[in-house]
Amino acid sequence: MQTIMKRNRLFIFVAAVAAMAACTKTADPENASNEYIVDGVRTVVFKAVMGGVATPDSKAVLDLNDKSKPQTFWENDDEITVYTSADYSGSVAMSMRGYEFSTDLVSNSTSATFTYTGDGCTSGDYLAIYPAANENRAINYTPTDGAYRMAAVDVPTNQTLVAGSFDKSAAVMTAYAPAGSSTLNFKNATALIKFQVADADIKGGSIVADGADRISGRFRADVSTASPYEPVLSEYSATGVVEQNYVNFTLDGGASLSVGTDYYVAVRPTDLTDGFKVYLNGYLVKTISKSACASFARNKVYNLGTLTKAGAEEMVLPFDFSGTPPTVDPAWPTTYGYTHVDGGIERVYPLYGTNYSFCLADCGGAGKANVCWYSTGLLFNASQRYFGLPAIPGYKLTKIDCYKKSGGLTAKFEIVESIVGNTSDAPADIVTGGEAQVFNENGKWFTYELSGTAANTRYYIYCMVKGTIAAITLTYEQ
Repeated sequence: MQTIMKRNRLFIFVAAVAAMAACTKTADPENASNEYIVDGVRTVVFKAVMGGVATPDSKAVLDLNDKSKPQTFWENDDEITVYTSADYSGSVAMSMRGYEFSTDLVSNSTSATFTYTGDGCTSGDYLAIYPAANENRAINYTPTDGAYRMAAVDVPTNQTLVAGSFDKSAAVMTAYAPAGSSTLNFKNATALIKFQVADADIKGGSIVADGADRISGRFRADVSTASPYEPVLSEYSATGVVEQNYVNFTLDGGASLSVGTDYYVAVRPTDLTDGFKVYLNGYLVKTISKSACASFARNKVYNLGTLTKAGAEEMVLPFDFSGTPPTVDPAWPTTYGYTHVDGGIERVYPLYGTNYSFCLADCGGAGKANVCWYSTGLLFNASQRYFGLPAIPGYKLTKIDCYKKSGGLTAKFEIVESIVGNTSDAPADIVTGGEAQVFNENGKWFTYELSGTAANTRYYIYCMVKGTIAAITLTYEQ
């Protein structure tokens, strides 16, 4: 049982209690619950105790011990970040780095010592988070809400599946301890969606909520100062912050999911406008209505059972152009101004084990090729440039969602059926629903609802005013 739990990293999603003494000085380094100084070096120690709780606050238990009690484990090199009210005052928001504590374990354990060496972490109210913060976060106290607010709390949009468990980076937990307290009560900040697959060729998929329901990205954690110190992940309205209505998931290394194995995806707790959908390899495999699931609640598991893509009538394919280009031959161009013959070049994008073909093209007679995979996304560095989308046998393109992450706010695109013959002409064959849109806001999705399209047919994103597109999600229907 210990071996199974080690593999599954089961400490991730069960309510945890970390015993911690206020940072008072002592000369006794054997007292692992206090601050001590040896040879002039100051160390603060937390004693963390987990698992074996008879009445856990969580129903999201990934496994049970031999006494049928919830059991959790810390792993070697786990880190938490602790913030103290001594570093700020009142309700004034302060950008803080926090203090990172880590544990050194020989093997997974239900108890662990977390240590921090250095100055700071003086006595006061404590706010803690797992996974540890690796950047400054704005922290403030709001008396009207009775909560500490912690900015920049991430529920990953792209998660790596783990057999019997879930992505550690998505295991968001928070804790609060009032001044004078010696206990940190960690609480899970997310919900979990559980499923198995029936098909042996599944490489990944997506959980997609209604367009207005943000279930992944960067949020603000409001941690109540009243027992039991529960967190709420709230909208974080700040420039550049990205929140999405979906979570994409794959296995590490692009392997296929194992049939009959439990997998978990973490989502932000929220009310749902119209339920949610589940996709495997891009195929719609399950639709859950609002009447069946009105919300995702913190600390709960939603079991979808066994999923199969047999008979799926819809495909949704998410393509992200904001990162490093895929390693394919021939490679995607990453600078504009290159040359190619009329008709453009074909490049493939591997997704869920399938290579989808795109066309980077210009009008006939264009002087330079100006569509490329750039640092800010797919770059159209001149007007009258085209991006041909995959043609799927048996499926017609019915919707295009384009995400603008950054850059100028005058980019303008429409959806057309073909490439015109020369640079003096504009395309006349605009797809119904594909009329021109100005991408006039960063951090926003722009949607084209198409009609009159045909199966196994390529359509093009046509650039009227240059700009970038960071991601494209394509919906196909039979």
